[in-house]
Amino acid sequence: VLTSFLFFTQFVALLIIIKMKKIILTYSLILLFMCSFSQNSDSVIINPSYTNQSFYNLNDGEIANIDNTNWDLAFSSSGYGSAIRINAQAGVELFVYPNGDINDWNSVDITNINNWSSIINSDTTWTIGAFNATSDPTNSLDLGWGVYSTITHHITGDSIHIIKLSNGDYKKLQMIKLSSGVYDFKYANIDGSNEVTTNVSKSNYTSKNFGYYSLTNEAELDREPDSDSWHILFTKYVSEIYPGTNYAVTGVLTNKDIEVAKAEGVDISNVNYNLYSFSSQINTIGYNWKSYNMSSFSYDIVDSLCFFIKDDFGSIWKLQLTGFEGSSSGKINFNVENILSASDNVLDKNVFAIYPNPTKSKEIKIIYDLNYSTSSLNKLDFYDLNGKLVKSLKLANNGFFERDVNLYDLKSGIYFVSLITDEKSFQQKLIIQ
Repeated sequence: VLTSFLFFTQFVALLIIIKMKKIILTYSLILLFMCSFSQNSDSVIINPSYTNQSFYNLNDGEIANIDNTNWDLAFSSSGYGSAIRINAQAGVELFVYPNGDINDWNSVDITNINNWSSIINSDTTWTIGAFNATSDPTNSLDLGWGVYSTITHHITGDSIHIIKLSNGDYKKLQMIKLSSGVYDFKYANIDGSNEVTTNVSKSNYTSKNFGYYSLTNEAELDREPDSDSWHILFTKYVSEIYPGTNYAVTGVLTNKDIEVAKAEGVDISNVNYNLYSFSSQINTIGYNWKSYNMSSFSYDIVDSLCFFIKDDFGSIWKLQLTGFEGSSSGKINFNVENILSASDNVLDKNVFAIYPNPTKSKEIKIIYDLNYSTSSLNKLDFYDLNGKLVKSLKLANNGFFERDVNLYDLKSGIYFVSLITDEKSFQQKLIIQ
């Protein structure tokens, strides 16, 4: 009896809340349709030979377009970060000195360097740079360039690296330590001349992802925009395109805390983002949306491919790459559309509700408000996890409704339920136990 009473009171409360919000929601939706969800065609130019980077905000457009050839090292500025990346796209190469440890600083010999294997940055996460790529996966305290102490909370360098700069010069480099947010390191010519001992402090770049350093100019660089101001990065970067084969490619990487879902072989105008899995890998968009046509000597773009980009607030954009001019100009064309803003996540739950959810009885109530809709094609579609349409119900033309729906024909599992009108669709996840 108590359970039934609680069920009834919760359900009544839900109805009252939704009723009270009907008028507000109607006007809010009208404003959203007028101000949002429009497709924007845009482009960025990262210069001939892709010498620049473009930091792009999906709402506001390009935030910064900056030289990507004037630095050698990038140091993570995050609180617990220890990533050190190299400017591989500009031709910088990194090697771990194989003939000794930090005690052999004065006797470094690179005679056989052509037989050594270079190491590159991860292109799936910002948290692993080339200096971290040699970490021991069985030892959580080994961070590649050094070892973390659980007593001092410092990372102490334990290896010598050889770095080949974009101008062809070789330097030997040792990361000395990371302590209290300060990276201490030294570098010199291979014969020991022109030795420099210096540091980069995280505190100078707290609003950025990285602080940068030029070995050539012996200078720090504050070169990237604030990390909360951009979503995606148009850039040249190095990727392992085949096992053991590293190659410079040009494409799109995503900022930290951004997730991307890839939709292939789809009708881009009608694709539903709920049917695709989101990934936090920064190269989910990557470079494979284009291919070089040897007949036309130009790039072909996959026209049935788009990406859904979600930030940590829940906003979602649809991105379609539409053109690429190659190294002659570095111009990239694309369409971007805001399909769900962070505030809409709350709004959708009020316009469209499923109760109870999860359900064991396979009997649910759908509560929805179509007062804003003028369509005669309103419907409710049920999709399984494979994206297959398993059930569809036609809905009344407009108004505020409560409808009983039985799900006896569906198996237990997770489904996505879409309330579809001619103006917009609203989605909810449904669990049948």
